Amino acid sequence: MPLMESITEITNTGKGRPANTTLLSKTANTFQNVLEGMKAAGTAESSGAAVTSGSSTLDAIFARAAEAYGVPERILKAVAKAESDFKTTAVSKAGAMGIMQLMPATAKSLGVKDPFDPEQNIMGGAKLLASNLKEFGGDLKLALAAYNAGSGAVKKYNGIPPYKETQNYVKKIMADLNDNSQIDIKSIISKGESSSSSNLIGEGSSISEMQALLDTLGIGASTFGNGMINIGSLLADRINGDTDGKGKIDKDMFANLIEILRLQMLLNTTNSIGDFDDF
Repeated sequence: MPLMESITEITNTGKGRPANTTLLSKTANTFQNVLEGMKAAGTAESSGAAVTSGSSTLDAIFARAAEAYGVPERILKAVAKAESDFKTTAVSKAGAMGIMQLMPATAKSLGVKDPFDPEQNIMGGAKLLASNLKEFGGDLKLALAAYNAGSGAVKKYNGIPPYKETQNYVKKIMADLNDNSQIDIKSIISKGESSSSSNLIGEGSSISEMQALLDTLGIGASTFGNGMINIGSLLADRINGDTDGKGKIDKDMFANLIEILRLQMLLNTTNSIGDFDDF
């Protein structure tokens, strides 16, 4: 998801709601929306399921995530489609990673050690979405808005934030859900380089975009040789050796970027922070 959510918001999601809080918000205007959302919120509250790792087909992982957190499988797939077109190595310009586009801090709080592992990523995304549903009384639209813009923004505006990106994000996913046809993962993946998100970077993107991403994450060009993982020794030569003059990320450079982000996540998980274990 393109907008970073704060650690405080993540840690406090769903906690401390006053006893007299109204569960149904003004945007919960369809019975199906409320029913699916409340079912997910209730299941999430009673579930002690943990984020796990492993490999399997994406369909099987989505099915397990839906069962673990009570979020309908079709909702999880609609979110994944909007976020990454089911690309396991998707990286956004803001630093969100994997199929469900988890920001580094969000992934860490969810217990996701490798955001590029499909099982961990999908389970983490399902857990976050279930938490949002619980926080906003089962209102699917608000839960989706919180997934994109953060729960703090939804609370601030008492509804879907007036951000064009978030407004379009919610509309796109709801349109997919209102379509009776099943989301076919294989057909979407087979499109190759096509993506529903303009916020992703990858092969063919400009090197400057990758440099900006690394700087945003605190491991970029300005910190070459100074960071915990000494990124200069891993990417500087390739970035500075752009001999073809195209200034584009090639396959090897993108693969190196993924490995660097994996290493950074492993380092991040050495210190635990607030998580969702109170579900």
